[in-house]
Order: sequence, then C-alpha cells, then structure tokens
Amino acid sequence: MPARVIVLAGPSGAGKSRLSRRLGLPVLRLDDFYKDGGDPTLPHLTHGPNTGLVDWDDPASWLETDALRAIEELCVTGTAQVPVYDIAHDGRIGMQTLALGGADAFVAEGIFAQEIVADCERAGHLLAAYCVTQRPVVTFWRRLVRDLRERRKPPAVLLRRGLTLMHGQRRVVADAASKGCRVAHPHTAYAELRALLRVAEPAIPAGLRQPDDYSCGATCVVVARMLRDPGYAATVADDFAATVLATHRTFHGWPRRLGTAFWSVAHHLRQTEGVRYTLRMAYLRPGRAFDRLHAAAARGLLAGLYVGTGLLPKHVTLVIGIAGADIRVFDPGDGSVRTVSREQFTRHRTGLGGWPRAWSTVVPIG
Repeated sequence: MPARVIVLAGPSGAGKSRLSRRLGLPVLRLDDFYKDGGDPTLPHLTHGPNTGLVDWDDPASWLETDALRAIEELCVTGTAQVPVYDIAHDGRIGMQTLALGGADAFVAEGIFAQEIVADCERAGHLLAAYCVTQRPVVTFWRRLVRDLRERRKPPAVLLRRGLTLMHGQRRVVADAASKGCRVAHPHTAYAELRALLRVAEPAIPAGLRQPDDYSCGATCVVVARMLRDPGYAATVADDFAATVLATHRTFHGWPRRLGTAFWSVAHHLRQTEGVRYTLRMAYLRPGRAFDRLHAAAARGLLAGLYVGTGLLPKHVTLVIGIAGADIRVFDPGDGSVRTVSREQFTRHRTGLGGWPRAWSTVVPIG
C-alpha cells in the first residue's frame, strides 16, 4: 500500500525533530535539502546586522523540487536516496537510503515544510500538516542552546540570527497557517497525531528492573529516554544495569542512599520531554494529584510518582500513559507496568513497589 506523509513545519527550535522522534515514524529531514554554500543561486541578506551573509531562512536557499521527488519515491516505493547535509560545512557530505520498512506513514519535517503542503495534497500523499510552535522566547533559547552545542556557526552569528528569528516568529507561523498547516503546541500535535495514527501507549521491554535498592529513580529516567529515543534504547538494551548505575551517579542533592531527589528526576524528564517539570505533593490531596498525572499522560507526557508509607516516600515510579480513567505506571522494582485507578490512588492502595501511599508527583508545569 502507498505511504502517506505527515508534514511538520514551524520555526527552528520549536520542537519538530523531538515530535518526530516521539511519533516513532521514519523521518525525512527536509533541512538536508539545503543548497550547498557555494551555490551561486543562494539568496543573501540585504539589510540588518548580518548583511551580506546567506539568508538560510529564505525558501530560495532550499531545493524544493528534490524534496518533493524524495517524498514521491517514499510514498510510492517505500525507499528514497536522500542527502546528508552538514550545517557546519554549509553543504552535503554524502547520500543515504531512507527506507520506510513497511510503515504506511512517515514524517517530513523542516523549516520550509509548509512550502510542500499544497503539492503533497494535490498528489494525494498528505496525511496531515502541522506547524508546531511555542512562545518565541522559549524557541529562541532552545534553538540557541542546540546550535551552540552542535557548533553550527560562530556564537555571534547564532545570537544575531536567533534574535532576528525570534522577532519574526509570528510571521513564520502565520505563513505556515496560510499554506495549510494546523498551528499547535508540540504536545497538542502529538496527542492529535497519535489519535490519527492510533498509536498505542509506549511498551516497556521485559526485564528492565532497577539493579540495586537505591536506583529506582535512575531506572525510571533511563526507561523514559528509551521510550522516546529508539536509537538510545537500542544502545543500552544489552547493558541496561550499567547505564542505570551510571545515570544514578549523576544525581545530586544528597547522598544517593537516601533516595532520589525530585529535582534530579525533573531535570532528566525535562531533557527527555522538552518541557519543565515541578514537584507537586500528593500526600494531602491525592485526588488532585491523580488528576494532574492523568492529564499529563493524556497529553502524551511522562511523569514521576513517588510512593511510600504513611511516614516517608520510599520508591520512584514512572507514569507512562492512561487506560481510560486509570493511569499506567512503570514500576522499576519488578519491571512491570500496572494500571492504577483513582480509587486505589486516593485510598492509598497503589501497591507500587509494595508501598501503598502516593507521596508526590513530578509533573509538567502548566
């Protein structure tokens, strides 16, 4: 059967690549279809602090025809030869084969993705088109941190370019909307696309247990990353215990034998999900805490749950999804995934790790 494409547009740094990974589909990186830096047809900036530099935010710097040809091949044959582009070198460094592996849908994401929506729809290849966006200051900061980490350009150029893009973000989003993209926050887009694709809740491979009595929190954050990054999951599957213990050694706040500090769990979940997390107490108002966990999981976000006795928190677990009105919780004590109802939660009968009471949650802010 022919495949169909999900087009993800949006400002650089808005979360397109992260959303693509979360969907678990093959990804065609449209930014790999940039022209080489020496191409005489490249547009240049004519005003502002970067005057004279190549305008990489102009669609004329991009090979739209080549990108459409690759999409056509993927939809019809399931494979395509696509370029590998190195931004730091302003050019292609090779070619690779992208194969769908039997998938009936794939993602095409990039800052010029809105330019191909109409053509994909006319060809009958379009499944959905989204423009993902966040607050301009959030996008600016995430883009700057990423570009500095990857050394894409000199820091001064990245800063000036980032400020220019931040001020022009509303225009970019409006342009994508006018070309057929639905504008949405990445988490809203994920929830809607998951429903469209009928994606099942994430599955936990068997045998992922905490390697000692103190590493429940580290086990949860490693499993969280495995759920979101198949490449990472493949690399740690054969040495899971060592990865957990190495991650545990990065935790800080107090001696590790006293347990996992909530801010360590929050930090790792933020790195995995791309949103900020905070501590919420569940001890006195368990019903409200359950509702927060359920709402976060319904949006496709992971969350931490501390359980224990009536006196102390003893164990960290990971909320990975919902089952109707209940939540699905990974218990690192035995590697199982359990369904916990609101009644069990509020009556202190969670049974997670053998502990009855919900103590606190590490949930997304907002």
